[in-house]
Amino acid sequence: MELTTKGRYAVMAMADLASRADQTAVPLSLVAERQHLPLPYLEQLFVPLRRSGLVESARGRTGGYRLAKLPSEISIAAIMAAVEEATRFTRCSDNDPRCSVATPCLTHGLWSALSEATTAFLSSVSLADIVAGGKYAARSASAPVSAHAPKRVYLDYNATAPLRPEAKAAMVEALDVVGNPSSVHAEGRRARAVIEAARESVARLVGAKPSEIVFTSGASEANAWVMAQPWTTILASSIEHDSVLALARSAKANIVMLSAGQDGVVRVEEIAEHLLKRGIAGPSVVALQMANNETGVIQPIAEVAEFARAYGVAIHSDAVQAAGRLPIDFTALGLDTMAISAHKFGGPKGVGALVIRDHLDLVPLLRGGGQERRRRAGTENIAAIAGFGAAAEAAQAELNGIDAVQKLRGSLEAHIRRVSPQAVIVGETAPRLVNTISVALPGKLAETLVIRLDLAGIAVSAGSACSSGKVGASHVLEAMGLGPEIATSAIRISLGPATTKEEIAAFAEAWRQIAGAPAIAA
Repeated sequence: MELTTKGRYAVMAMADLASRADQTAVPLSLVAERQHLPLPYLEQLFVPLRRSGLVESARGRTGGYRLAKLPSEISIAAIMAAVEEATRFTRCSDNDPRCSVATPCLTHGLWSALSEATTAFLSSVSLADIVAGGKYAARSASAPVSAHAPKRVYLDYNATAPLRPEAKAAMVEALDVVGNPSSVHAEGRRARAVIEAARESVARLVGAKPSEIVFTSGASEANAWVMAQPWTTILASSIEHDSVLALARSAKANIVMLSAGQDGVVRVEEIAEHLLKRGIAGPSVVALQMANNETGVIQPIAEVAEFARAYGVAIHSDAVQAAGRLPIDFTALGLDTMAISAHKFGGPKGVGALVIRDHLDLVPLLRGGGQERRRRAGTENIAAIAGFGAAAEAAQAELNGIDAVQKLRGSLEAHIRRVSPQAVIVGETAPRLVNTISVALPGKLAETLVIRLDLAGIAVSAGSACSSGKVGASHVLEAMGLGPEIATSAIRISLGPATTKEEIAAFAEAWRQIAGAPAIAA
């Protein structure tokens, strides 16, 4: 028997509270930090612990949790029962036809006796026994803590890339720029020069004209701006990011959802069917991401754009994951609008851009001042925009080195297949971003895999980081028709230009230890 995540985490968190029983209350955030546990998971566990009368909550400035009883009065068995952790060594039950009280299986007596012994042992051990001074304490409170914590491995670049030194330096320098970029005096002109230099850098990265770059607070705002236009019909792929789908569904337009095959690719033929056979009247737009944020699958943007524009339909692409990872030529692709975000390729968070084809007028989403050529109101965030531009320059220079990232991904996928022959690499037959792996282990919960890798010092994610607080199946994988067994078990591994062979080896070793472990799906 191996305890599942909830049982181990519950005991660790309760032991943490027991070791500080003299404190009024302890915030769960501190427990999570001290024990290296995920805070959202702890918050879920403490609901049944409180209902069982083992802890009580405190509100106010000193809010948090404290034990409802003395540590010596709380047994490990009581904690297990509160979070519904099973400690039986046998599947035998009254309702199981294979083994019941009336017709016990051959080994029923052995496993039942072991279960009873385990239950008795856990009932005899209290929290006082496992904290400092207790007979099962791991070490005394005075034992020195190693100053050399193992280096963590970051493989979640699709969620956000580490801030580039070039971007940080540009931001620090821009913070000393005094003027408002809308002012006509020397200080204002200097601020304006910083913004325009960054605009040119971003334009070069995506093959657009500087006049086509409109700075926003990020890609979510850029996508929302396009979806908020007075469209009659919106054709959106079912694998789009929520910042597109949520706005499309709330719009007053007629919504046409485009399917994706099991390879994750949206077919031009389906779009053609809607345009030719069913007909679309009034201003319409196709929303198709350039590369999927979860699977890395690249869409046939140029082909779709050519067809759509031939029939007078606008096309918008969420290129958040593609920018800095693929050579992009906005003009050659024939797009009308395109959303990008700085933090995906090493710029700061909270700044992005909507690329708008010259002479295309959009109804402003934000009104007020005349910033961004009267297209987007609000004083520009000079420091963030400066970092955006510097990151764009660096990302463009690194595009020639994407083959090295692809080789690392290939070696990692090969290891995953050797260790886990049952693993499914999502979209592996389609063109993909060279840095992205979406791998599913049928029967294993993605959330638990992510947590166990995190404890091993590896940062990956389950689906979109913007949905990381949600537990459930990936809407992208469900839209691909892959079924709940895969949709609930896929994790995303995303590499970056700074990823090393040593980090890949560290992941491979952690995967070897974790992927085949029992009880991982609980």
